[in-house]
Amino acid sequence: MINTHNLIVEFGKHKGQRWTRLPISYLKWLINEGTQYSNIAKAELKRRGTTLNQEIEISNHAIDRASIACIKHWEKTRKKNEGIYSWLIRMSKAAIKQDGKKEKITYKGIIFIFCYGELYPTLKTIMVK
Repeated sequence: MINTHNLIVEFGKHKGQRWTRLPISYLKWLINEGTQYSNIAKAELKRRGTTLNQEIEISNHAIDRASIACIKHWEKTRKKNEGIYSWLIRMSKAAIKQDGKKEKITYKGIIFIFCYGELYPTLKTIMVK
């Protein structure tokens, strides 16, 4: 097992920081993208006792697009007190369940564009059909 306690990040926006101080979301991203650092990220998450059970990631772009282009769909299909982010998670899961792991899925009049990583899919964008 890799000992991450004294390892320093040598790349990117966290360059110079200890691996033990990286945000969990960044560690999960490194693994999901299949980077050369995914083994170190896995070791650090294991050290922290963090599980890798995230089901889906929603990009900021998808949230913005949904807020603009899909607001009527959201209003019609959302559950009581369900925000746009939670709605996107629910709808994305349903779309994938219906059609499987496809990059482009049409579900309930909405086109979902996904990218699949090692751990979970990411909803990249969303459009009204």
